[in-house]
Formats: sequence, structure tokens, C-alpha cells
Amino acid sequence: MTARKLTSLRLAPFLAGAAIVFLSCSDKGTDPENRPPRITSPSSVEAVIDELFSYTATATDPDGTTPTIGFENVPGWMDTSGATISGTPTAETPDTSFIVTASDDFLTITGEVAVTIVTEAPQISYSQQIQPIFDASCSGSQCHIGGTANGLSLSSYSLLMQGGNSGAVVIPGNPDNSIIIRRLEGTITPQMPFGRSPLPQATIQLIRDWIAEGAHDN
Repeated sequence: MTARKLTSLRLAPFLAGAAIVFLSCSDKGTDPENRPPRITSPSSVEAVIDELFSYTATATDPDGTTPTIGFENVPGWMDTSGATISGTPTAETPDTSFIVTASDDFLTITGEVAVTIVTEAPQISYSQQIQPIFDASCSGSQCHIGGTANGLSLSSYSLLMQGGNSGAVVIPGNPDNSIIIRRLEGTITPQMPFGRSPLPQATIQLIRDWIAEGAHDN
């Protein structure tokens, strides 16, 4: 039996969306036309002292597969759960960074995310922090990204705020009575994401905080 020769290489950095990434290739006998995934989540974020920080990594694949998300060089005060990394910095925590990886099983890209420690909470960004959660957790023709399950699409801010067959799912300033929070937390059933693992509590808290701030389109 002849062993397959595997080769790997590390290419010079290039821009993919907002992140600088490195492309790692392994020759596993794949189609030479296979293209690498692309990291789409932000390459720089802020974490507030003594407040919970949460970041959900997202990526797309031009070949149509769903990339596998991972993390490397995770700071000691952070934990990972699926495509989310979270933790609470202290006043002694220095600025830091971590690495996001996205793989289609044959090609992998890595992007460094810079984390700046700040003393005041910035307003939560819908486009950079909330929409990526929906993109990663609610995709599929029978779901809310790429579909309109129960009349609700989460593909954009405007569609989210239109609500679905049950009416509005977000009440700005009132997360406790927002249907989307009650679905995510499972206080009304079925719990969302339907048929999948519940979102990490840190991720749900981020959506809660965004709604409490007024659910702005920013």
C-alpha cells in the first residue's frame, strides 16, 4: 500500500473581508478548483472591564459547504463554545488577541482578532455582533436565514423588526417581553434554534443587552 504524500504550506497574508488571514493548504487529493472559506466576522473588538464579553465567529465557503469554526491562542480569561468565545476581563487584563480558524476539511484560513480592553461599554453593534449570530445559528431553507419559518426572516435588521406570523419578536428596550428572547431561553416553546443546541447563555445575554439598549440598527 502506497502512503499518500501530504504537503502543507503557509502563504503570505491577504485580506478576506475585515480580517487578515493566512491560508493553510493540505494536499488530500481534493479537486484543485476547491476554494478556501472566508472569515466574515470582525477582526477587531472591544471588551469592557468587569463585563461579559462575547464574540461569535462566522465564515462562508464559496464552494457551498458550511465551514467548521475553531479558535487558537485563546487568552486564559476566555472560554469557547462552538463558534462563540466569551469571558470577563478585569482591570489587570491587557489588550490581547485570539485566532479564528475556518475549515472546509481541506483548506483552512486563520484570522487574528484584536481585543481592546476598555472601561466603558460601547453600544452593541447589530451588524457586527447580532446579525452574525443569526447567520451562524438560524440558516437553512426551513429556518429563518434562507427561509421564513413561521413568517419570520432574520436575514436583515428590517426583516427582523417586521416580525413574523406571531407579530413583533423584538420590543426595543424590553428584552424580557421580546418573543425572540423567550424563544432562545426556552420560556416559550419550541425553543430556538429549533432542532439544534441552545445558544450559549453569553450569546443570549448579548442579544438581550442589544434589545435593552434600544435594538438599534447600527
